[in-house]
Parts: sequence; C-alpha cells; structure tokens
Amino acid sequence: MRPPVCLDVLGEVATVKIDRPPLNLLSAEVKLALTETFESCAARHDIRVIVLCATGERAFSAGADIREFPERIRLGNAAEVARSGHRMAASIRECPQPVIAAIDGVAFGAGLEIALCADLRIASARSMFAFPEIRRGVFPGNAGSQLLPRLVSLGRAKELMLTGDPVDAATAERIGLVNRIVADGELLSEARRLAGDLARRPAATARFIKQLVDEGAELPLPAALELETELFAEVFRGQDVREGAAAFLEKRQPDFTTARPEER
Repeated sequence: MRPPVCLDVLGEVATVKIDRPPLNLLSAEVKLALTETFESCAARHDIRVIVLCATGERAFSAGADIREFPERIRLGNAAEVARSGHRMAASIRECPQPVIAAIDGVAFGAGLEIALCADLRIASARSMFAFPEIRRGVFPGNAGSQLLPRLVSLGRAKELMLTGDPVDAATAERIGLVNRIVADGELLSEARRLAGDLARRPAATARFIKQLVDEGAELPLPAALELETELFAEVFRGQDVREGAAAFLEKRQPDFTTARPEER
C-alpha cells in the first residue's frame, strides 16, 4: 500500500499531501506520518515554504477515523491519543518554514484542526468547514479547541464547537477562518503560486515573523515587545537586511535566495 502522506519537493517548495481518498481520514497511521513528515521538513534548509494539501476533491480531510474509537474506549488511552495529536499539531505549527494549507472539499474535525495549524489557509469555493465532534460526544482534541478561539472570536469558536454545524467557504473567509477563497479547480496552482512568492522572501526574516506572532500572542505585551527587540537585533546581524537595503539603494530587486543555509 502506498504511504498515507506523500512529500514532493520542487525547488524550494515542498508539497505535503494526505493520500487516503476519498475522505482522507486522520487515522493513527496518517497522524504519525504527518508528524514525521513535518518534523523532517523542519530540519531541511533547502525547503523554504510548505504546501499542505490532500488527494481528491471531496475532502481535504473529513476528520478522525471513528472506527478507531471503540478500541480507544476499550484501552482507555485517550490521553495518549490526545498527546500524539498535540505532537502532530506542533510539528506543523512549529515548522520554521511558512505552511500554506490548500483546502479543497470538507475540512471537518481533525481535518480542520490541522488546517488551523498552518500559517495561511486558502480554500476552494466549494469547501466546507466544521467541528462536528460534539455530535459524537467528544470535542476537538488535536489542539483545535485552543487554536480556533485564537483565530476567530470566542463567540464564533464556541458556536462552531457547540453546534457542530458546518460553514461554507464564504463564511469561513468572513470570520477569519481562511485567508482567501480560490475558484474551484485553481486551488493547487494558486497555493503553489503563493508558495513560490513566499519562497522569494527572506527565509530568516519569515522565521522571525512566525516566532513573533506565535510566541508573542501568548505573552504579556512588555515581554512580547522584548522578544521583538531581541529578534529585531538578530535580523540586523544576518544577510537578509543587508541584501534588502543594498537592493533598495541600487534600485534593483533583492535576491534573498543566496543566504547561507544556517541563516535560513
């Protein structure tokens, strides 16, 4: 059987694809494969941007594989399962490279949770989003219960989780759940275009921006500003700012692709 997650690297853009159509359910096998794939990508200096997508048009991921629930109940290992889900979420969120989730079809439950872990989310117009776990007597346990209210309002987060009702792509964009909507059939090409654009940005600076936004959101403002000060000083010790300033003064486009791997 083919692997549940495929990795394809073209130039400086990696595509991570969940390959369990038609629903791309996040079984324990798929979750582990996602974790290992993102952890390996994080260690690679040749990858500057990652696109996370899935096979087929029906579902980005319809969520957890509920067929695993009876065994989970029998073993009483829900806490262990949650921790493995948190590791998967962390492998995506803590990747130093920007991660773009390209969502086509339904993103339900755990499928929506992994999309929340990305830095940017773009979706086809036909996509639908939901946290239906309450209808199965549970709640999002792969970090979704904490990531959702950090992205949308508290009221919206509670509504989505308490009702389990789906929202369409237009609503998802309006409430800030996705960054943009793409016409059906154009999603992956737009995701790769965006990834290529980000790959031309300074990699070290992009990493600092991710760190500032993610860590700063959890800190009191004075501590967050101190982190900003530290990283602002750090960026001025690297090559990116030198190239950016030189390109501006010389009236040319900057080339951030020549930075040494250790500075990416």
